[in-house]
Amino acid sequence: MEVLEVIVVGAGWCGLVAAKTYLQVKPDASLTIVDGAATLGGTWCKERLYPHLVAEAHYGLFEFSDLEMPNHRHVSESGVSESGVSPGFSPGFSPGVSPGVFTGVSKSGLISGDAVHRYLDSYATEFGLHRHLRLGTRVESVVRVGRHWHLTLAGTHEVLACEKLMVATGLTSEPFVPFVPDHGFGGETMHSKELGTVETARRIADDGVKTVAVYGGSKSAFDAVNMLLRAGKSVQWMPSFRLNNSRFLAVFSPNLFATDGLSRWLHRTGPAWLTRPLVRGFWRLVGFLLMGEAQYGKSSNSRALEPAMGLDSLLWSPATLGVMTHPALWKDIHEGSRVQVRRNAIQTLEADGVGLDDGTHVDADMVVFSTGWKPLAADFLFSDQDRLAAGLPSPASYEPKARQKWQVLRRHGDSQVRQRLPLLAQSPQWESDRPRVEDDFHLYKSVVPASAEDHDRSLAYVGFLRTTGAPIVYEAQALWAVAYLQGKLEVPSREERERETGALNAWVRRRYLCGRKVPFAMFDFLPYVDSLYRDLGVNSRRKGNPVSEMFALYRPRDFRGVVNEWMESRERGLKGAKQGGKQGSRSWSFLVAVFTVVAVGFVVLRAMG
Repeated sequence: MEVLEVIVVGAGWCGLVAAKTYLQVKPDASLTIVDGAATLGGTWCKERLYPHLVAEAHYGLFEFSDLEMPNHRHVSESGVSESGVSPGFSPGFSPGVSPGVFTGVSKSGLISGDAVHRYLDSYATEFGLHRHLRLGTRVESVVRVGRHWHLTLAGTHEVLACEKLMVATGLTSEPFVPFVPDHGFGGETMHSKELGTVETARRIADDGVKTVAVYGGSKSAFDAVNMLLRAGKSVQWMPSFRLNNSRFLAVFSPNLFATDGLSRWLHRTGPAWLTRPLVRGFWRLVGFLLMGEAQYGKSSNSRALEPAMGLDSLLWSPATLGVMTHPALWKDIHEGSRVQVRRNAIQTLEADGVGLDDGTHVDADMVVFSTGWKPLAADFLFSDQDRLAAGLPSPASYEPKARQKWQVLRRHGDSQVRQRLPLLAQSPQWESDRPRVEDDFHLYKSVVPASAEDHDRSLAYVGFLRTTGAPIVYEAQALWAVAYLQGKLEVPSREERERETGALNAWVRRRYLCGRKVPFAMFDFLPYVDSLYRDLGVNSRRKGNPVSEMFALYRPRDFRGVVNEWMESRERGLKGAKQGGKQGSRSWSFLVAVFTVVAVGFVVLRAMG
């Protein structure tokens, strides 16, 4: 059996950058990328695109550092509005594109799903990845056999072997559909993942489908509602709410990654009577501005979409930004003639519609579940007994000794988080929402198994942290993972890795309500990236001066050339700030910090007054 040097599982954003980075560092490596879809792209493969789908990130933020996304503006035949939404809809579209559907980049910077797919395809072409791809190849199971990984493929039971394994499937592969009792529903149900298929489009276009119930409040729900309205359907929407890329936001977000400067003062060493109201006031101010832009109070429909935690939502449970990608949708929401928003949960599927938790009935010919994704499928790659060693959540219970160890690490980590970041001691619903330790990802730096033996550097993950700065994070994770796998990165002892991982898990759970389901870092991704590049000895402060460093928008292009910088720094034996030459002076940083506190304090006081 041929043994490859490395296999990358997943051909989306994460898998492509993982493979590209590995080959850039070691061009002669034998490498294969496997993916179950027929086309590359992962979430953005052709099969999962549908009309009017747009990316959450705007143009310039959704690309890798070493290949700019083309700024093509075009529509298939019938034009596109300034908002990026076109009126046309055809049941006979090829996956992802239909006549009249916006397929490029709008003047306002919206990126269509088709443009994202084409960009990833051009990325694979630019870096010679197509010849390494095995598409339509789903991995059924992974086991460790001696010093190699054996991957069994679904259907054929063919076995691939490799020395090193990079799992880059990300966390949006397995749809989550809540259990809803079906009392003979006469229509069809589907997950929003299915909206990109030709068959789904034909079913939606059927004259017999007049009203569609959409369940969920995530970005995919906004996308689904927008698509259905453009298809001429009426929508009953049950969001069922339960609850930018600058360092400035990260400074006000309590996190474990930023250990000095203004962030440390705000969250740990500064006087609580000043810093806590300042931090809470900042997030409430930003939330107030965003909610004001959305005009939640303008109609009963929009009031039903208002975040349940009000002005505190942005701090603890950031409201979905999906609606921001469909500006024209607000008009339909406020008018309420074709879409009705109900702040209810679906309790049952009934013969001609759905029953809600308040006892009311809503007619529907079809139900779309836009309810997000499972962190991992129950049968994801590794067997139950191998999950812990692989650093992944386990549906089965740990054996008692392992369970006790991780419970102790969790308690210690939680105590550390509350001591270092006192604001997080006030995390909402903490007692009722705490998951099992088996539900945690035990990944050091969110990249490698924390409990791996020191001599075993054969497994790494890319994309197992939900974030708004995806391309920036994926590139940093890929380089960190490659350096680790090739033995070119020093890491702490196993015991220290486990302690840090316990603290990181405790922070994720307390910092964000959605962090109790999946690893999440929304406003904190730049400090996280800093920590990865710090380990690599690469300067992550890419701006030219302290003011820009604090307030300017970070884009992927700011990290252009970072892999070569790391390779050159290793050759020269340079570390950290010595490499790159863009570190600001302490005096400038201090002045910027003072200015920031004074300015934000003034704005918050004015807003509260």
